[in-house]
Amino acid sequence: MKRTLETKPQLVQISAAWNSRVGAPLGRNQYVELEIKKPKANGTSTKLPANQKPCEKMAEAIVMDGGKRGQLVKVCADPACRVHHPNTPSPQQVERERAEERKRIEKEKLAITTRHRILATILQRVSAPLKKADLLAVAHYLIGHLSYSQVPTLAKRHKVEAKKDSASAQELLAKQVGAYDESELCKLLLEISLLDSAYQRSTASSNDVLMDAAKRYRVDAEKLQKAVAVEIAATRNKKTKVKTKLEGRTTAA
Repeated sequence: MKRTLETKPQLVQISAAWNSRVGAPLGRNQYVELEIKKPKANGTSTKLPANQKPCEKMAEAIVMDGGKRGQLVKVCADPACRVHHPNTPSPQQVERERAEERKRIEKEKLAITTRHRILATILQRVSAPLKKADLLAVAHYLIGHLSYSQVPTLAKRHKVEAKKDSASAQELLAKQVGAYDESELCKLLLEISLLDSAYQRSTASSNDVLMDAAKRYRVDAEKLQKAVAVEIAATRNKKTKVKTKLEGRTTAA
């Protein structure tokens, strides 16, 4: 192999390994080994695979390692060759694609920045209280993003019932709130915000948004709790009396 390189110093040195370091023989990922076929004697042409076709950049190479060590082969080591690297883009194509990508990114950045600026300008002009159209926009957004468990809860509270072969509860809610006035929409927005807190069984958490809202609106939670306890006791007593009365009738019979 040393003698071959001395007599043919122009030989391309290739390796059987896939990758290669700088200064080492070319790895398999850097060349295509060719098996040039002679044309048929009868002149008939057949479609040959890429590795059986010659090209302008074709060169003779020597295998430096592996099972073919010392053998001379034909290779194409030009990544820009359109015969043996048809899927490898040319430098011009790469530059065009990069330029197009830069334009796309700049266009997207312009669009996003513009929309952010529009939002900032809108917020600068928002006055309190919000107008009905703004309240409705927020309400529709919140309804569209309700969790799976919140939808039936809110629908029941607003007497919305989705029937078979009809629109979903969310769609019916969105349609119904379109008829609400500003006051009702304000209540709805706060209702959705407090929905989870109002239906949780435990209130041990220090971050109780429902109780925080109760304080803001000066709602006496303790007084309401006592009233609810009285109502529950009254209902229980009523059921007990009815049950006792029915049992007395059954015994008498």
